[in-house]
Amino acid sequence: MDIEAYISSGIIESYVLGLASEEEVSILNCIRKNNSAVDEAVIEAEKMLENLAEIQAVAMPISLKEKIWARLEDENLVGKNDAADLPPTVITSSDEYDKSLPNSSTEEQTAQMASLRSYGWAIAASVLLALSAGANLFFYQQQQQDRQMLAQTNTQLNSEQTALAVLQDKWALIQNPAIKTISLKGVETKPDLHALVYWDQQSKAVYLSLEHMPVPPKGKQYQLWAMVDGQPVSAGVFPVAASNQMASKMLDVAKAQAFAITLEDEGGKPSPTLTELCVMGNI
Repeated sequence: MDIEAYISSGIIESYVLGLASEEEVSILNCIRKNNSAVDEAVIEAEKMLENLAEIQAVAMPISLKEKIWARLEDENLVGKNDAADLPPTVITSSDEYDKSLPNSSTEEQTAQMASLRSYGWAIAASVLLALSAGANLFFYQQQQQDRQMLAQTNTQLNSEQTALAVLQDKWALIQNPAIKTISLKGVETKPDLHALVYWDQQSKAVYLSLEHMPVPPKGKQYQLWAMVDGQPVSAGVFPVAASNQMASKMLDVAKAQAFAITLEDEGGKPSPTLTELCVMGNI
């Protein structure tokens, strides 16, 4: 037999990893007893595997491990005492195994070694599978939470950008020397209501901002009125889809002594419903 070819065939690595068949294990045990080169190659392969395991081992952070096990318990993937049920020691080298066995025949040792290796791999695979499932579940839920948080942040950002645009529009109106700002205050039965009218004295354009007024009921709209020589003249209805804080463009008003707002049926009316008067302000 070409010993060098046998050593380089990969059978020793399969033996050390517990992947060799019973026949291959039996043959290798027989050869290593009678050939020091093969025996040394087996010992060296076992040491290399143990060293590699130590080098590549990465300790899982305790906090992450606790979270993963907690998730596994919540999902009923493992029991609370599963970790305690695992064997305290897993024999990884044939030398340690040989020392732990009572005197027995080579065939019995071979069969027991193969059985123990298979059991050890099954336990390791089960633990790794549980940890992998727990880790995947943990990181998936974490990813979902991150996505939800990102969506909420984007929504808040869009809302703040809209509010900023509204403030900038109002600031531009206030800074315009041709704009006259009229404060409309709540009537006696609605003292907390408040609105602002921005009236351009040159272009006669009118802008309405419902500063502190409730959202109208379905089928209703706020309607702006200009009091012209004691008579109410419609200046249009506030858009249903518009934000209350937005300065919405209304109908132009050439002249007026006061402005008022009533709550009317959607689309407005030709004359105001006085019982639905909300706010009013003199110029």
